[in-house]
Amino acid sequence: MALHLYFDLTDTLRLAEHAVAAGDHAHTFTERDEQTSCRGALEWVHDHGVYLMSSGLPRLKDPNRPEANLVVYAHGWNPDTDGHRHDPDLGGDDFLEHLHLTEQPTPLIDTLRAAHAAGYRWLHLTVSADTYEVRVARTRRHD
Repeated sequence: MALHLYFDLTDTLRLAEHAVAAGDHAHTFTERDEQTSCRGALEWVHDHGVYLMSSGLPRLKDPNRPEANLVVYAHGWNPDTDGHRHDPDLGGDDFLEHLHLTEQPTPLIDTLRAAHAAGYRWLHLTVSADTYEVRVARTRRHD
C-alpha cells in the first residue's frame, strides 16, 4: 500500500521560488559523484520527520530559528507536534532526494505556480517501496 505525503503548497512554493532564484545549490551525493549540476530543487528529506527545504545557497533560514533552515513538514510528519512516525515505504534509512524544479518537458516550478494560482492547496507525494510520484491536490484524501 502506498504512503501519501501532503505538503502545504503555499509554503512549498516559497521554498521552490528561493531554489530557482538562487545562484548556487546544494548537490546530492549522486550529483557530486557524477559531476552533474543542480539548477534548483526541493530537497525531500527523511530524518527528524519528513520535510522539504530549498536546495538554494545561501540557505533560506527559518525566521523563528535563525540557526535552522526553513522547512515544510509533510502533514502529520513533524516529530515535534506529531511524534516520530515510521512507514515501510520510506525505508529504514534517512535520505535526501532532489525534486528538480526546472527539468523539461514540464518543469515542476511551473506546475507549482499554476496550481497555487488555481487554488490548489497541497503538493502530494505518493510513495511506494521503489518509486514516488509528485502531483498537486486541492484536498488531502489519504489521512
